[in-house]
Amino acid sequence: MIFFTVEFACFLLAFLVIYWIVLRFFGLNAQNLLLLLFNYVLIVWINPYFALVVFIYTFTIYLFALLIFEFDSKTLFACCLSCIILNLCFFKYFPAIKDSFDILLGFLGFSAQQADVIFPLGLSFYTFASITYLHSVLQGTMPQSFLSLACYLSFFPTFISGPIMRSQYFFEQLYSIRKLENISLIVVLILFGITKKVFLANYLQIYSESILHNPSIYNSLTLLLGIYAYCVQLYCDFSGYINLVTAFALMIGFTLPQNFNMPYMARNIKDFWARWHISLSLFIRDYIYIPLGGNQKGFFLTQIFVLISFALSGIWHGNSWNFLVWGLLHGVATICLNILRFYNFRINVPYVSSIITFHFVAFTWLFFVYTDIQDSLFYIKSLFLNLTLPTNSLQWQYLILCALCFFMYPFTCNAMQYGCKILDSLPLILQPLLIALVAILIIGLSANGIPNFIYAGF
Repeated sequence: MIFFTVEFACFLLAFLVIYWIVLRFFGLNAQNLLLLLFNYVLIVWINPYFALVVFIYTFTIYLFALLIFEFDSKTLFACCLSCIILNLCFFKYFPAIKDSFDILLGFLGFSAQQADVIFPLGLSFYTFASITYLHSVLQGTMPQSFLSLACYLSFFPTFISGPIMRSQYFFEQLYSIRKLENISLIVVLILFGITKKVFLANYLQIYSESILHNPSIYNSLTLLLGIYAYCVQLYCDFSGYINLVTAFALMIGFTLPQNFNMPYMARNIKDFWARWHISLSLFIRDYIYIPLGGNQKGFFLTQIFVLISFALSGIWHGNSWNFLVWGLLHGVATICLNILRFYNFRINVPYVSSIITFHFVAFTWLFFVYTDIQDSLFYIKSLFLNLTLPTNSLQWQYLILCALCFFMYPFTCNAMQYGCKILDSLPLILQPLLIALVAILIIGLSANGIPNFIYAGF
């Protein structure tokens, strides 16, 4: 993972020094040009192929925007949108049909190796970004220059795994004089991000993988703990990434949209999606659910639109059936909630609704982690087949710890603000020493090796 290398840290530090000097002596345009250069250097560093893809894609979107603005045609917008979606589908779902395609190539006399396609890093997220941009052009916004558009679609804090940054929100900041502020918040975000990813997510992955890969040899309590561990691992992995890129954005004077808000304290499934991957939820609402008809076509059709939206959300995550099932389960749960609300049935007991929602989300993650639906069902089946109680007291301690963490979880919502206050209250000379000490402790106590962020694969 490039973010956790010494080379990246040194490269970023050198860039930041030059970045703020350029603003002082050469102005905003030069600073934006430097940002674009840094974006592409970073992508080339990861893989030159990815840089070539995003450059060609940006040029295509630039031409699409000019055409849409010139002819002001919804039909033309729909055609451009179809091309964008087909491009995403080709790269994302080609592996699922590759075997059949290889057979066809064999009949035509071509080698099967010619069918190999590498999924470009970040394609899903800059595809979503380009859709928001073209939609704003359709609404009458002037098309951006090629350099500005290139800066937007390659913006390094959001390039790999989001959050999805609307074009209007980005360009407002790109054309404004930026300042380096909130230093303490930047530091706390980095420490939180490292703690979540390097320490918590890594250890939880080690624990959960052994259980998830061999559910038949474990008892029910251990299997339940495995689900809990994966839930927290996924949250720490993705929210840790968001903490880091939010800090990177603040370093260059940008702010990113909020992407998490205590999701496992959600009171129902709709509340969960208002707290988890918020930028994706809003994108699906504004660019899929509402264009389909939203809640303006009657109660029955509204539920159909909900199901379609969640199904598309599921298959966006991957090209196997398990992701579709995962999306449909969330869609069905949302429909059930809508029906209960239609008949004025609500659960208002503190914690009870949150516990029910959490466990529903936790069990649906099983269809997220396994590519084979049968594996997900076998895990659930094993929960009820292996009902023997553990003799190891450590497992009971883990379960009690999980329960305590769940009930203490709401009190951590202001942890970042408290961290900033503590840092600001220290003498200036002690602040870097404390930061260095905490960072060394986190990395020193972490598990060996830092795997890629889970959502980088989407």
